[in-house]
Amino acid sequence: MNDAADWSSRNGNMKHSAGMLLLLSAMILLAGPDTGLAARGPARTLAAVRTDVAPVIDGKLDEACWSKANITTDFTDYRIERQAIEQTFVRVLYDDENVYIAFECLEPDPNRIVGVERKYDQSLHEEDSVVARLDTFHDHRCTYIFGVNTLGTRYDARMGLFNLNRYEDDTWGCEWSAACTVEKDRWFAEMAIPIANMLFDRKDAVTWGLNFYRRERSIPERSYWCYRNSRARYPSEFGHLTNLDLAKVKLKRKPAYETYLSTTSDFEENSNKLATGLDISMRLNSELTSAFTINPDFGQVEADPDTIELRDTERFLRERRPFFREGNEIFGSPLNIYYSRRFSDIDAGAKVTGQGGSWALGLLDVQGEIVRDDKPLTGNYHVGRYIHNVGENSHIGGMWANSNRSDGTNITGGLDARVFFDSTTSLTTQFLGMRDSEGIETDDISDHDAYAGYASLSGGTNPLSWRLDYRDISRGFEPDLGYIPRRDIRGPGSSVRYREYLDDGIFKSISAESRVDVYENNDHDTTLRDFVEGAGVGFHNEVELRYSRSDSFHAPYQNWYDSIRIEYNEDVDIWDSVTAGFRKGVYEEEPYREYSLTKPVKITERLVTTFDGNYRIKEPQTGGDENVWLWRSVTEYSFPWNGIIKFTAEQTSEDRHNLTMLFSWPVNKTMDLYVLLNDYEVNGDEVRVAFFKVVYRF
Repeated sequence: MNDAADWSSRNGNMKHSAGMLLLLSAMILLAGPDTGLAARGPARTLAAVRTDVAPVIDGKLDEACWSKANITTDFTDYRIERQAIEQTFVRVLYDDENVYIAFECLEPDPNRIVGVERKYDQSLHEEDSVVARLDTFHDHRCTYIFGVNTLGTRYDARMGLFNLNRYEDDTWGCEWSAACTVEKDRWFAEMAIPIANMLFDRKDAVTWGLNFYRRERSIPERSYWCYRNSRARYPSEFGHLTNLDLAKVKLKRKPAYETYLSTTSDFEENSNKLATGLDISMRLNSELTSAFTINPDFGQVEADPDTIELRDTERFLRERRPFFREGNEIFGSPLNIYYSRRFSDIDAGAKVTGQGGSWALGLLDVQGEIVRDDKPLTGNYHVGRYIHNVGENSHIGGMWANSNRSDGTNITGGLDARVFFDSTTSLTTQFLGMRDSEGIETDDISDHDAYAGYASLSGGTNPLSWRLDYRDISRGFEPDLGYIPRRDIRGPGSSVRYREYLDDGIFKSISAESRVDVYENNDHDTTLRDFVEGAGVGFHNEVELRYSRSDSFHAPYQNWYDSIRIEYNEDVDIWDSVTAGFRKGVYEEEPYREYSLTKPVKITERLVTTFDGNYRIKEPQTGGDENVWLWRSVTEYSFPWNGIIKFTAEQTSEDRHNLTMLFSWPVNKTMDLYVLLNDYEVNGDEVRVAFFKVVYRF
């Protein structure tokens, strides 16, 4: 087919896909998408009480103001959908600066409490902890998350529209305080959350969406305050926090500055490098915030962990760099055309993000460097996102990402929508177009124009959830700033999952899931066909067994595996658990067997370690055996004065290694100190460096 005919055919497919996806979304939006919400019981309500005297955040509820607060309880264990055995009582106060939340958690045997993590913003999933989830615009779409364990260790995150079915964006953070105390039959947690650190509607008689969650490891029990169905963590299922008069909340309009000074000594190159930079953030109003940066802090004090995964696509890496944190969740979309890890360096940047009662906005402009086809390219890069709410839960939005790099331009943009038919069933669609001045090379064919489309219908609640989707991503669709692991694909996908917790009998839980994806390319040849199934059972003696099987065709290879995983005590006390696995299969015509082991150990209350190991035996076509292995050990010690020292050791059979010693110390609210010693190998190059960084805020 000649280029003109090829473009005509592809352009026809593009227009047809765009028309179908957008027309379907528009028709449902105009028809009133939220008129059929499923009956699921009323949302719970708690009235906040204004206080003239702020409580002292010390984990003790002995101030007089707490006696004036309304008390709510009756938490529901979501796994077996009945009232929790060990209940939690919550109180909420507020003033013109903070929302104050107090948890009182019944615990007849405090010795059963699991609490080890002492480092801010680390996952508390394995700890006894409590969480407050706040929907400050009560629009059922976005959430602020604040959690604390029994040691007073804080965790915060944001959840946006397209984080909802993936993960919480824990790169977001703000200054807030928490404290906990443990008594003989219960433990207490106090939080003071500055209202001005969140986006909110600055007026009186405001209602927020609200839910509380408690994780208790020893029983184990997972309970929500407002439980209407198994999607209780999502804002569409939250209860209500009423009686908030916020018109006089004090906004900090004065710019906040964060500067850093770092020095890197490379022992292999016998060189030293000094770096400094400045970040400025400024609140524009209660709904918008801005950020500016000059030579921002790109020091990665913790390296991304190594892997020996069998995969034929790029691995997605989480963002940890400070400049990208605020509003990062707004830029999410079903097909990810903005992946901040594409930036390898930044000279200067600016960002405005915000949210109102019916909209969300994000604008990012960066002068810096990306890597394209293994070549660093400087230029100007701009990303924009706008979302407009429709009805109770639905939205329509647009997103664009433009690159004006040194060798050409790459422009990508399109529309997306999410339509809810009831509280658990939704249709998500997106259509994108792209133009690249230099062309995207694929098998000696250059595409200057490309498109991508996506549609997904999903729903269900415990014990059954499901998804049907369709992707149409053209051969040349490769946005400069995007994360598109596969292109030149067109076809359907589906998944179904069943999980049920049982109160009686030998089994504690049973689960099963299945996923099917079938894609063809532009020539109508099947290039990918994935069939993945799995099932598992959990016993009341805390042993869990899981079996999974995959039969996958990734042209030109037919791959398969059978896998068995055994876990003991993971659901009760992670530090007294062990996980082992075995997998047998064929990957790209090479048979293999793989063994894995994970064992966390609590040596003392402040010294913990985790060991991970993978050992793979491959049988290459050339004959004989080839052993591939990786082991990793992470040991961490927490000092009484909040300093933390962390040792990481990784080694692989390919002589890649990573030895890291990281010391981090939040000296006070305005200063952080980091010292890093690194000995690792990257792309065959040996690196031995010492890194020192001090961060100062004012």
